Amino acid sequence: MPEPGEIKPVPSIFQRRALWGAITALSITLIGAITVGVVLLGGTILSYLQPILVPLAVAGIIAYLLDPIVSWLQKRGISHRAASLSVFVVFLLLVILLVVAVFVPTFGQAREAYAKRDAYGEQVTRLVKKGVGSLQRQFDTGIAEDYYQQGIEWIAEEGPKIGANISQWLWSRVRGAFGFFGYLLGLLLVPIYLYYFLKNGHDIASSWSDYLPIKASRFKNEVVETLTEINGYLISFFRGQMVVSLIDGALIAAALSAMGLPYALLIGVFLAILGLIPYIGNVLVMVPAILIAIAHFGATGWGTVVEAETPPVVGQVAIVLVDGGTATTPGTVDSNAKKAGKPKEHVVTAVSADGRRAEVMLHAWKWLPNMWAYPVIVLLIFVILQQINGLVTAPRIVGDSVGLHPLTVIFSVLFWSFLLGGLLGALLAVPLTAAIKVLFRRYLWERRLEAAVGRRFSPSPDGDPGETPDDDGNGNAEGTVVLP
Repeated sequence: MPEPGEIKPVPSIFQRRALWGAITALSITLIGAITVGVVLLGGTILSYLQPILVPLAVAGIIAYLLDPIVSWLQKRGISHRAASLSVFVVFLLLVILLVVAVFVPTFGQAREAYAKRDAYGEQVTRLVKKGVGSLQRQFDTGIAEDYYQQGIEWIAEEGPKIGANISQWLWSRVRGAFGFFGYLLGLLLVPIYLYYFLKNGHDIASSWSDYLPIKASRFKNEVVETLTEINGYLISFFRGQMVVSLIDGALIAAALSAMGLPYALLIGVFLAILGLIPYIGNVLVMVPAILIAIAHFGATGWGTVVEAETPPVVGQVAIVLVDGGTATTPGTVDSNAKKAGKPKEHVVTAVSADGRRAEVMLHAWKWLPNMWAYPVIVLLIFVILQQINGLVTAPRIVGDSVGLHPLTVIFSVLFWSFLLGGLLGALLAVPLTAAIKVLFRRYLWERRLEAAVGRRFSPSPDGDPGETPDDDGNGNAEGTVVLP
């Protein structure tokens, strides 16, 4: 208690604490705002530079993959220049062969699928209407008839528009990410970038630290060690993920081809490319594959019943001569023309009043008449592939290369795609997140751990260094482990 007439110190202890807290909060807010502004500005600049940066990033990723081959050739006595040139030429020839053998048919499938996009949209809309109506009749869901009819009309009217809008949006994103001329120029620059990365990669790796604008000091050594650790994450991730995505693409293409799904090769190629984006890439490829399965295996056509003493039964198999060119579903006119004059067994979906004509499922398996089973099978194929990826291929090839939780990986892909604007952010999401993790581990988590360990094993007031009051007689505390 202050004496009567004594002047209290200004500011008081409470006022000093409140003032210090306010200044601290204001400083943190200001630093956070500046950081967010710098990040957003950098993301905006990078999004505009994507036509330049994407080819550079692609060439760098390929150089990461091919560098071990160059090193292996050098160990066999071949000079670095000759090894780099040999690997570059062989890789270029393989790419040309791949384009001729795979991408030319893939482009044909892509052009055909794009031409039929509206027809597929109408087919999916029709099947959804049919499925909803079947559920309404079978389970008596209690939906008011007027709302039900309004929903059906909305699906019929807006379904194709939504599909067209999605296609236009995706195409606009692709054009915005690359730009037509930027994309063509980037394709031409990737081999040039790749050659110089292979040729000068070792020189860059051995002397890049000399170009840092930092004088030789302990701080520079710390920066070099941190960047080297981040580079290790980049190498292990991209090399492993590229191999895993190629395996996934081949497996998906083979499985969907065996199932009889059209555009299986196109789907496999897209998965091999988008598989570099963990988890999200599989989903982006799975959705169109399911829609194609719905439209393809749900396709129906009318034909004449052949060799039937009694009218066919809906849901059972009958021999039907499908009318050539009369189908109302996408992709069936040509196939029906080929089937004309060749009666085959089909699953019946409807029968005419006289029993002489029947509507049949054109592509469904005879032993699986339910059209909704086919998209489920496609979904199961992708789920099984993801399990194989998570349990077999990724652990053995990639391993715990970045040490990130799957949920963290998904969030990082979404975050960096939004921040950097699409493909570039998706490609660099995991490495950038791993780099941030390295910084946190080296400069936040480990230092806190060192401080905590230092306090735990600090010399006691009455004992020797390393002893604690609960010493077991050998300088070791009971229940603890002495760090080396």
